[in-house]
Amino acid sequence: MEKWKGKIAVVTGASAGIGISIVKSLVSYGVHVIGLARRVEKVEELVNELQNADGKVYAYKCDVADQQSVAAAFQWMEEKFGGVDILINNAGVYKFMKILDDGETVNDDLKQTVDVNLMGVVYCTRAAFATMKNREFSHIIHMNSIGGHFVPFPSDSSPFYNIYCASKYGITATNEVLRQELALSEYSKKIRVTSISPGEVKTEMVAAAGGDAEKYYETIPFLLPEDVAESVIYVLSTPARVNVTEVIIRPTGERI
Repeated sequence: MEKWKGKIAVVTGASAGIGISIVKSLVSYGVHVIGLARRVEKVEELVNELQNADGKVYAYKCDVADQQSVAAAFQWMEEKFGGVDILINNAGVYKFMKILDDGETVNDDLKQTVDVNLMGVVYCTRAAFATMKNREFSHIIHMNSIGGHFVPFPSDSSPFYNIYCASKYGITATNEVLRQELALSEYSKKIRVTSISPGEVKTEMVAAAGGDAEKYYETIPFLLPEDVAESVIYVLSTPARVNVTEVIIRPTGERI
């Protein structure tokens, strides 16, 4: 990680769970991190908590589903830092529902899932890439899911992944398209892309989606957010000649 010391990283969804762990890991290696989140006050708490770390944390309010909000955030970064070296597309949402459910809010929830999980990745990647062109070496990492490779079918309940898996499949495809586009560009030797697909991770997402988190996590094996953060450090640490394009990590004993 020595090559990244003093460099600039952006972590979306930095206000909770995996995002917080990634921010903490990066600054421990001397990387300066801009944490983007709608709940920016949570990132500001990190700024205070990590003020003595080797790297510095900055908080910026941003909704990744809003293209103008993303553009404003990256314009601020370019003006303040001259660009970014690392982008971690971590922001994501999950709504506990079915595609065929009745209700006035279902369409809005489905759209928000795609807008945040997929279009947010596209908006942030495009904005980051524009600033990475003149950087020495850069890396774009997408926080995907095993649900981006297959649709789990719970044998003891009805299907509940709705459009979430479709949004994550989109990340899998987008990551490969980006790899191909970069491979044929003048930036083929200086910008890498990676998709990291965790299995079940114990975060606040289940509770936020309306589920009983305590009961849910009693029944299954799970990863912790810091386990996922370690995978980020791993792919960043590989030599420049190595592009780890896909990582799948599961809790030991996961059945799906």
